[in-house]
Amino acid sequence: MLITEIKPQKGHLTGLYSDGELIVSLDSELAAEKNLKPMRDYPVEELQALLAQSQIRRAKSKALYLLEFRDYSSRDLATRLHKDFDADSAEAAVEYMTEIGAIDDSRYAENMIRHLINQKHYGRRRIIQELGLKGIDRDTAETAMEEFENDEPDAILDLLQKKFSRDLRDDKGIRRTIASLLRYGYEMGDIRDALRTYAESVEESGDECD
Repeated sequence: MLITEIKPQKGHLTGLYSDGELIVSLDSELAAEKNLKPMRDYPVEELQALLAQSQIRRAKSKALYLLEFRDYSSRDLATRLHKDFDADSAEAAVEYMTEIGAIDDSRYAENMIRHLINQKHYGRRRIIQELGLKGIDRDTAETAMEEFENDEPDAILDLLQKKFSRDLRDDKGIRRTIASLLRYGYEMGDIRDALRTYAESVEESGDECD
């Protein structure tokens, strides 16, 4: 195909035109590296290969830009990149980010677990579920959980004291509290044990629930 004009475009792109018609937009650095010239005949296959290279390069740049603002799991990053690039380019960028250590699903899982325990006060079951929603496979999630010593009965008791004490005055409130704690990801046995401990502590202190 005869390329009659090559000129810069917005977004660090270079457009290749044939008789005024835009044929392909390439990453400007790639276009410069390939020393593309107007009034030359380029095979369609070569232009297609250049476009594929350009897409991968741009996807990598976008990935680095996104990672400046927050961490991503590999699946989340691929999904985000796929909004702007084809699947192959998105996956290639994710593979590259993994190779250079810019993303690491194990590290991501540990950071997310720390947040879910300390800020959300979730139990193990809910944490594994939340990690799965972010594309973290169960083996990676289970391994990451091993790094944390989370005493769930104590965590439940802390929630009962700080968040649910007002709901523990009657059976209806207790049932509502149990349902909430189950949604938090705690096991029924641990919930009952914590409720028993809480009731005993209230009885011993002689105080009613606030």
